[in-house]
Amino acid sequence: MASQTTDKSTAKPPLTIAEAALETLSARFRPAGLYLIMLRPDGTVAYNDPSASLFFHRYVLPMLQYPDPASQAAATGVQLLNVDSNVGLWNAVPGVMLAAFPLVEKKQLLGVLALAGNGGFKLGEDVLRNCSRLGIDATWLTQQADELPTYGEEAIQKQARLLLTMVRDQIRLTSLEGELESLSGQLANTYEELSLIYQISSGMRINRQPQDFFKQACLDVLEVMEVRGVGVALAPHTELKVDPVLYGQLSLPPGSIPRLAEQLLNIFAGRKSPLLSNDLSNDKHFSWLGEQSKHLLAVPFLRQDKVLGCMFVLDKASADFDSVDSKLLNSIANESAIYLENAMLFDDVHGLMMGLLHSLTAAVDAKDPYTCGHSERVALFSRYLAQQLKLSDHAVERIYMAGLLHDVGKLGVPDNVLQKAGRLDADEFEKIKKHPDIGAKILQDIKQVRDIIPGVLHHHERYDGKGYPGNLHGENIPLMGRIICLADCFDAMTTSRTYRKALPLEVAMNEIRRCAGTQFDPSLAESFLLGGADPLRAIIQNHNSQATKVLDLQQIMQDA
Repeated sequence: MASQTTDKSTAKPPLTIAEAALETLSARFRPAGLYLIMLRPDGTVAYNDPSASLFFHRYVLPMLQYPDPASQAAATGVQLLNVDSNVGLWNAVPGVMLAAFPLVEKKQLLGVLALAGNGGFKLGEDVLRNCSRLGIDATWLTQQADELPTYGEEAIQKQARLLLTMVRDQIRLTSLEGELESLSGQLANTYEELSLIYQISSGMRINRQPQDFFKQACLDVLEVMEVRGVGVALAPHTELKVDPVLYGQLSLPPGSIPRLAEQLLNIFAGRKSPLLSNDLSNDKHFSWLGEQSKHLLAVPFLRQDKVLGCMFVLDKASADFDSVDSKLLNSIANESAIYLENAMLFDDVHGLMMGLLHSLTAAVDAKDPYTCGHSERVALFSRYLAQQLKLSDHAVERIYMAGLLHDVGKLGVPDNVLQKAGRLDADEFEKIKKHPDIGAKILQDIKQVRDIIPGVLHHHERYDGKGYPGNLHGENIPLMGRIICLADCFDAMTTSRTYRKALPLEVAMNEIRRCAGTQFDPSLAESFLLGGADPLRAIIQNHNSQATKVLDLQQIMQDA
């Protein structure tokens, strides 16, 4: 039983009404003995009721599918209809009443919808000839027709007008559903875009490393825009160490990413608008990239008309890049540019502060020629231990700063005490013991470093409670103080003093192990020694190679 024919060799117009809707309409008219058919503009059958009576399937459908060459009534009937036609009657099939009307969309004829019914079927000459041509038993066909109600012209036209009303309502409903689906899709896309922008904005912490920020931003764009590659390139004048990297499944030959980044930055030096190319193989600037990629969209990071870098995406999965993609990526670039500008300012301020701190600690060390570079080495050992403890990047940095400033209170200790050759007497030692308190008082009015004061104040406390200035013991000593205490003592043992030579590195490590639980926190001592001697030796060697500046400052102060 044939219900629908499809010629895949030629392109057919899509159905104006969804097939599910046609099935619903067929079910509405089937009990009344009517047969729903949809024809294309060329007269071929696009749809017919698959559950209709055998009379229609064995007689009416074949007559429309394979009309008598001498007649071509169906095709002729379609050709007579136009976009302005109303419901009309056809004499396409002998013995059958057929009413049809055009399906029109945007003033274009897309097809014809027809209702067929028993029009007083009788075995006339035309019917017998058609039965013979189709190989149908005429008597049997008559019996099938007798089971169907008979329709006259007025009755079949009335049913067709009802069908026309229902179809118009269905088309209107389908259109509204399409608009609703489109609106829903737009809202979903807008939500994803807003979520992406919010997610990127929420990651704009001032102390977040640029590499981390741009990596996460690229991964977010990769997911939402469904592209094969996302990358960022920063202008050299930003002085932020972020190499151009491409994220995504797209693989490019070695050297391609730096070359692409350089080209884009050169282009954006002369333009401030997005760059879009959907045919890279024929692009005068990027044809070299055409073998690996097809689409490119790039937008600049702009702050006060200054280009700080750019973000670029390659190969959209579903289609070409368009203005919607450009607008979204531009919004992301605007947010990223704000972060980038703040990161540059933070980097400048942080660099200034660290430069001042290094100068201050160099001045402290310069008061005592026998402790050259001591503060810097203590800071480095403290940072190493904090990293061994898997502390956060922020905590590691603060501990490093506390290590730099741990002896800042020695600025308030007389030079004759600091520079005395040999051991100190009791009175001199009491003066030395005041330097943690002095250091804390020096720093207490600087709000940016208040959080490191516990490290400065308590770096001479002992785990057994016999230290100073607070005689704290165990974990009552702030972690920062316990870390700097260990780092301070290790550096003291591994550098020469007026009263002794430096201990070999392995001997100093054994002393740390021996004093764990009395002078040092045992868990910190274990973590400090866990990596062995090599990383500690590397810290000392790297520092010694950079100690020239401190020696120069010492010489200047001595000459003065």
